[in-house]
Amino acid sequence: MRCSEAVSQLQLYLDGRLPGERLQALETHLARCARCRDELELLEEVVRHLESLQPVPEPDDLSARIMERVALTPQQQPSSIFAQLRPSPSELLAAAVLATIASLGSLLTQPVVLRLLPLEGGPLTATLTAATHLLQSMDATTLLLVCWVLGTLVGICITLLVAGEELRSRWLRAVWERLPVLH
Repeated sequence: MRCSEAVSQLQLYLDGRLPGERLQALETHLARCARCRDELELLEEVVRHLESLQPVPEPDDLSARIMERVALTPQQQPSSIFAQLRPSPSELLAAAVLATIASLGSLLTQPVVLRLLPLEGGPLTATLTAATHLLQSMDATTLLLVCWVLGTLVGICITLLVAGEELRSRWLRAVWERLPVLH
């Protein structure tokens, strides 16, 4: 028997609830192991101290006082399943920002919309056109990977914007500690 197993059975041994073969194995182990005997003596001392304590009498009106406090406690109405699904303001903000980004991305790929913008011939138009051609030339797997990476980065930025200052600083500290080169 290992010490960890013996220590886990000491309380049953003290209570006289250890079955016969386990009892023999534990007593054999205790005869050889001074550390487990010390643990048993400590438990026996705790039991002696607990038995010497006098119970504290409860007040006569304890049940009445408990029932009175229960009766005065306002009843909570069970929330419906729909109340649990209601999004928080930060979740609504994140959804609105993601929907806006997705809508703008979809609109800016349309040539008609690009012609309507007063950016004709500017660097932004050239960048958007190059990005559109690049996205159209990718295969489906690469496009999904790019969308996943961009969505993840946007999600992290939105989360950090919505999160409190303490959470944001803890996250940045954790990222900084994991950077292998900058330390």
